[in-house]
Amino acid sequence: MKKAITKRLATIILAFMILTLCLNYVLQVHNARNDMYLDAKNKFWQINQILKQNEKETEQVKEDLKANCLIRAKAAAYILQYRPEITEDQEEMEKIARLLQVDEFHLFDKEGTLYAGSEPKYFGLNFTSGEQMQFFLPMLKDRELELCQDITPNTAEQKLMQYAAVWREDGEGIVQIGLEPDRVLESMKKNELSYIFSLVTADSGTTIYAIDPGTYQILGCTDGELAGKSITDVGVDPGTKMNQGFSARVNGEDSYCVFTDGDSVILGITESNRGLYKDVNSNCLLTAVYLVLISIIMIVSISKYMDYYVVRGISSVNQRLEKITKGNLDTKVEVETTPEFKELSGRINLMVDSLLDTTNKLTKILEAARVPIGVYEYNKDMKRVMATGRVADILMLTEEEARELLLDHVLFEKKLEDIRLHPVTGGKDVYRLPGEREHFIRMNTFSNANSILGIIIDVTEDMVEKQHIEKERDIDLLTGLYSRRAFYRKMEELFKAPEELGHAVILMADADNLKKVNDDYGHENGDRYLQGIAVILRSCKAEKQVLARISGDEFVVFLYQCRDREVLSAHIRELLLTMKGSTVELSNSKEIPVRFSVGCAYYPEDGRDYRELLSLSDHNMYQSKRNRER
Repeated sequence: MKKAITKRLATIILAFMILTLCLNYVLQVHNARNDMYLDAKNKFWQINQILKQNEKETEQVKEDLKANCLIRAKAAAYILQYRPEITEDQEEMEKIARLLQVDEFHLFDKEGTLYAGSEPKYFGLNFTSGEQMQFFLPMLKDRELELCQDITPNTAEQKLMQYAAVWREDGEGIVQIGLEPDRVLESMKKNELSYIFSLVTADSGTTIYAIDPGTYQILGCTDGELAGKSITDVGVDPGTKMNQGFSARVNGEDSYCVFTDGDSVILGITESNRGLYKDVNSNCLLTAVYLVLISIIMIVSISKYMDYYVVRGISSVNQRLEKITKGNLDTKVEVETTPEFKELSGRINLMVDSLLDTTNKLTKILEAARVPIGVYEYNKDMKRVMATGRVADILMLTEEEARELLLDHVLFEKKLEDIRLHPVTGGKDVYRLPGEREHFIRMNTFSNANSILGIIIDVTEDMVEKQHIEKERDIDLLTGLYSRRAFYRKMEELFKAPEELGHAVILMADADNLKKVNDDYGHENGDRYLQGIAVILRSCKAEKQVLARISGDEFVVFLYQCRDREVLSAHIRELLLTMKGSTVELSNSKEIPVRFSVGCAYYPEDGRDYRELLSLSDHNMYQSKRNRER
């Protein structure tokens, strides 16, 4: 009987092994093709991204060059405005061109005729001399125009140049400068397929193509010899569904091909079967060796096990009952060597399942309700902790950690005690889990004789929302400074320990001319004006400071823990000096100065109560404003 069973077992294992090898081979071929397809799509995406990025960089370089041209043209016009006599000095004109780092520098009269500049050979040309120069004709009618021409061959020599022209401030002529667009031309080379393919890596046996969608001519290729040929010449039929992977004989080798429609070209990758499937045969052979070894081990093991089938069955039942007695309720008794053992195993498992039933039901209810609550229970006479599945998730335990802790209630309680060392201020029974990521839980425990019942709730979302609300409440949204309420709360906290304040000062600041800014430019620009004041106040270099906006146009600065009054005065002088050089840009691009009046009160010289100091600094501020307005 033993031999018959062993023979049948060997036959089944052999059949299963052969089936597994076949499935493994098919799966590896499929995976190799799928990996190539995904890799191809990734390379196509890289090429398209390189094209888009290069186009974006080229456009940016063009815009930078235009802006540079106009700036240098204005600089040249500025020089001529104050030194008009240099137009008669050719050497001086060429010197200015070198100074401005331009390739050409031209002066046109009011009729558009070139009469002076760094290139005497162009003298006499005018805005009607050619299509390129006609671009600037509108400037003769509109003296407000500032024109910068795209890169164009110039009229005289057909040399690629970029010209920009502006009127002189005295209206006596037009100043034009020219730059050779080397950077733009260099940037445009990056869009050439030969450059792009040099950035994309290709394995041996792999070829990448760029194909004209109309003629199917190879425009670019990692194999330079194929450039210019038709895709049919290498063995690919254009009638094939190009957007799907397919097999073809490419350049005399069986290959797998992936093509896709790009923005302006068809992109494709081919890889020879030799390279694509190079690991399949070796992997299958290795798998066969593993399966044979496993099969031999299984047959020998099962054969030996049969000799002691009943004895080991009884031993297995006893061992599992011992584990269950110690509290390992996950243990299953599955001995089915005889009907009696099968019935006994079933009754034991049924008894254990009844103990676990309550926990399992509670777990299912909580998971179905999608409530982040975990419940645990244990008896002090048993080591195991009964817990719902959410407990491990909420405590951020790995499977191994959860298994270890739930097997011993002493370790589990120690874990909870460690968590209780990190209570959250203002949150009852709320604790922060150790770790870089913020995670908050609420824990409640109930004791009954030898039984301990606990509830753990994930309150991370509630705590994060609470912190967010507190932050929005304390910060002025317009300026980013403390709000009035937050400022007073901060001052209350600081003045509870006056011995730590050292020398301090309260500075009140009131925005000057805010009403005029609102009336003349609108409340949006009034907001920008207030934001400008906030920027100046934030420039203060004092280590200990509190900045706040306490009303519409009033700000307050509190500097503390300074060595003496002179240090405080130095910080105030720095703020006022920064203010004198500060402007704010309005929505119409106009810049106006940012100004505010200030008043100070020093601690402890002027008082020891911050309210008294605030009142005094406010009085000094308005006194200073009234004195200045006189």
